[in-house]
Amino acid sequence: MKRIIKYVLALFMTFLSLYLVFIVFKLNVLPLKYMLLFIAVILVLNAIGHITLFMKKGWVKVFTGISYIILTIISFLGINYGLDTLNFLNKSFNNNDIEITTYNLIVLDNSRYEDLVDLDNEKIGYLDNDDNKDKILANLREKIGFKEVDYTDIYDIYDDFVNKNVEAIFLDNSFIEMLEDEKDSIYDCITKCSFKDNYRIIYSVDIETKKENKHEGVKLKPMNIYLSGSDSRSKVIQNKSRSDVNMILTINPNTKTILMTSIPRDYYVAINGKTGLKDKLTHAGIYGIDTSRKTLEDLFDIDILYSIKVSMSSVTEVVDLVGGVDIYSDTEFNSYHYKGWHVKKGINHMDGEHALAYARERYAYASGDRHRIMNQQQVLEAVLKKIVQDKTILTKYDKLLDSLSNLYRTDIPSSLITELVKGQIDAMDSWTFMSNSVSGSDASMATYTAPKSKRYVMVPYENDVDNAKEKIESVLKG
Repeated sequence: MKRIIKYVLALFMTFLSLYLVFIVFKLNVLPLKYMLLFIAVILVLNAIGHITLFMKKGWVKVFTGISYIILTIISFLGINYGLDTLNFLNKSFNNNDIEITTYNLIVLDNSRYEDLVDLDNEKIGYLDNDDNKDKILANLREKIGFKEVDYTDIYDIYDDFVNKNVEAIFLDNSFIEMLEDEKDSIYDCITKCSFKDNYRIIYSVDIETKKENKHEGVKLKPMNIYLSGSDSRSKVIQNKSRSDVNMILTINPNTKTILMTSIPRDYYVAINGKTGLKDKLTHAGIYGIDTSRKTLEDLFDIDILYSIKVSMSSVTEVVDLVGGVDIYSDTEFNSYHYKGWHVKKGINHMDGEHALAYARERYAYASGDRHRIMNQQQVLEAVLKKIVQDKTILTKYDKLLDSLSNLYRTDIPSSLITELVKGQIDAMDSWTFMSNSVSGSDASMATYTAPKSKRYVMVPYENDVDNAKEKIESVLKG
């Protein structure tokens, strides 16, 4: 009976070891030399355990126990971490195949309209140049009859709405949020309030657009990646929205160099696929992250292979997950976005909420948005360094992976990430971070989004654009 139990134990340990090797092999993050070493260690532990298990000398059984205990710990930890990582890779990369545009039908808050049917045969305004115009109007016609009033300028539709020349407007939520930010309340307020206090949503519809993502198996090479920071209040990152953070990450895995090139949100650029007037770069995000990416490709005459989109809440959660970050501030100021927080000149330890407020700060600086870009780069660099260098991250590995998967959308394939990890394990080199940004002159211009009215824009300095392109190409070439 004891011999049968020994055979069962040996068989179980063998199966556990083989399953562990399978998981590690499937992950494909270990260089060949380390993979062979790992297999050798597992084989030796199994051999010692199996051989001593069937020896009769009592003191030899100590080796059996030690070998099996070590093997069991390695196996269970390895399998647990491996399965978590596989799950993370499967759901966290190439995960932006759907892009959602949310349309809201809104009425004035003090109007008599309570439900969609109340708008039957009433005037409803919409943007005539909206890519989804036909879809949203067809959707609405299935439910009510109404009088169509088309517009080409977002501010014209707003003026007619608040002046009650149309009873309702049917708009992409990104445009509604833009009006919330730019328009004060149309009613009397004791304190300053925004347009969002003046309307009610009585109907919403989501339009889903299928995107073609990159295929797996892409070779690791120097590349550009577009990082878009959404300003949307929605936590659904697939939603189209303005892009307040626009950064090109130029990554050279051969030289271990990352160049962060930031572009101001108000940069006056030609929106890819749109004819006529130029527009603010942030507005390109309304038409989708691919439009933003291609717009930057046009601006710098470069190729951008992949995109990553994050939200404001993503910054808060990631910084908290890594235990906060230490950032050097070159200016002492009272935070505008985190009331009561005084930022000292020098090193400041920041949790997620403070890091987000720091990344959004512009009122404390004479250069405004230009300095805010530097802050954004500091926060990103601090997070990346913390993930790469802080060994305590391993203690929160499960929670970190589970949370990260919900904080962004990207078309980067998981195979590219595993190749990057494999290269880092093989070389164990530290990375060099470089920062750059482009600037321009302040101006007031008509835009593609609002062709009949002028808004603040930043006209690019051609030398800045040319120099940024040269730096990107220099990092790519190594």
